Amino acid sequence: MDRTQKVSLQSLEEAMAKIHQRIVYEPAYKTVLFKMLAFCQETHSSVDIAKEVCSYPEMKSSLQPVSLLLSWLIECDGIEEVVLADREEKALMFRTTIAGKAVLDKENSGDKIAALFMQEPAYVSVYWQILSTCVAPQTRAEIEVMLRGNPILESPKIYANYFIETLENAGGLEWRDKWQTTRMGMNAMNENGSSSIHTANLHS
Repeated sequence: MDRTQKVSLQSLEEAMAKIHQRIVYEPAYKTVLFKMLAFCQETHSSVDIAKEVCSYPEMKSSLQPVSLLLSWLIECDGIEEVVLADREEKALMFRTTIAGKAVLDKENSGDKIAALFMQEPAYVSVYWQILSTCVAPQTRAEIEVMLRGNPILESPKIYANYFIETLENAGGLEWRDKWQTTRMGMNAMNENGSSSIHTANLHS
């Protein structure tokens, strides 16, 4: 790798860090912001973006307008304005930047879930149980009932909310009026399910 390539790679990593930091700074809108990056991989007008984002279940109780969320991603260089010479409409057009796509790819890679299984092998069976159960959306109370009486969680005492939040941060769960397994969570189960259960059994 020559010096120019090293500088380019460093610049990309710095740009990705800036975008990721801005997104995680808004935990209530984290899922929506990642969805906006995904949607804008193709160029869209501000009107189309607003229509799309307002359809997300996470936005039902939102206190912030879509225009503000879009401005966050523009300010951190996750999304950029695009000028189309052959477009007559006055609506502004936007698309995800190269760094924004890289952040999205990293977020959707599944590495975070695999890393979680490796970091907490004693609880893999619990994570597996939550992911498989939440293929059909569940409330937190329903997850708590499902885990009730599990001896793994008694010493030390660990509550269901810990596992829910950890899986959400790893990209395995998302809130859609109830907690639901994401596509990345489904992929993790399909790819790592058998080995994960075996590991959990060894540590239980």
